[in-house]
Amino acid sequence: GNNPFSHDFTVYLSAGKHVYSYDLRKATAPVVKQYTHNVSTVLENAEEVNHLSFSFPGRGNSTLNLAAGDDGGCVRVSDTLTPPSHSSTSHNTRTRKRILHHDPDELAMVTSAVFRPRSTKSLDLATGGTDCTIHLWDVNRPRRPSSTHHIANDDAGANQVCNPPMVHSLSWSPSGRLLAGALGDGSCCILRVDGRRLVEVDRLRDGHDAAVASILFPGFGGSSSSSLAASNHVAARDRLVASAGNDGAIFLWDLGADSAGEGALDPSDIFVESILLSGQQQPNNNETKMKQDSLEDDMEGLTLTGGSKLLFGIRHQHKPNFLVSSGTDNVFASALFVADTTNDITAYTLPLR
Repeated sequence: GNNPFSHDFTVYLSAGKHVYSYDLRKATAPVVKQYTHNVSTVLENAEEVNHLSFSFPGRGNSTLNLAAGDDGGCVRVSDTLTPPSHSSTSHNTRTRKRILHHDPDELAMVTSAVFRPRSTKSLDLATGGTDCTIHLWDVNRPRRPSSTHHIANDDAGANQVCNPPMVHSLSWSPSGRLLAGALGDGSCCILRVDGRRLVEVDRLRDGHDAAVASILFPGFGGSSSSSLAASNHVAARDRLVASAGNDGAIFLWDLGADSAGEGALDPSDIFVESILLSGQQQPNNNETKMKQDSLEDDMEGLTLTGGSKLLFGIRHQHKPNFLVSSGTDNVFASALFVADTTNDITAYTLPLR
């Protein structure tokens, strides 16, 4: 069925244009070779899938939805995560699938599709692609996007002049008020949802020397005594953003009160003072070596427009592909997990106050 709790044990992955699910409760060995369901028979993506995203079940949206963005410029959304049996009618199956055409001309690839948290009146989804465009959709009204934001070319630096701002990654803030985009020109755009419109409120520049591959609003929980855990404000975690670039650098940014709004915690009050003063974080395993070059010099005194600023950086050894953070887990209260071009996943534990 579509009980959200049953999917806590299931891993979903894409390979080519196919999407498979693996129920880990049925695993008989550490390496699971046989998938549980071929979800491709429901989604029916015609091109290679680049990104998978799940909705946030809650008030107003009780079912779990899966979105798959592909090379054909389409996002296919389904609330049926288990392929129907042969006795099910094809008509009922089709009514559960919606197709969003990010690029109707099918010239751009969809690189990221992320559901908006806390969207109770509509099922909101943001999509980004190689056409330097971000769309906001109500999935239940899939004919056209609610809002479109085209990212203009920027002449602020060499990266911006030579590389178009293609969207490589998107991330919603925990409150659902802000949307961050990782761009191919080495910058990151910060958008705010104003009614049903996407409005750019900031652009994070002069950090990365190459395209930004992944961006994330970390969901750090912190210890029970930390300011993060103590704050119940819906926008408490909206000021902190992490970005990972093809230059091998991972940066932590403070968006400032102007962009994040009232109620968002100052990241300078979250992290221990030593990491903010040093400007960089040492890797927490002996096998990974930090490149001790100009990272600290590059960051010194760097304050951006709109009140945003660079807090500190991590010099990762390899080119990162994706970032994800721990949540309210007491074991990994403030960890960044980095998937890169190697077979390893690196965990960086960031010390909180």
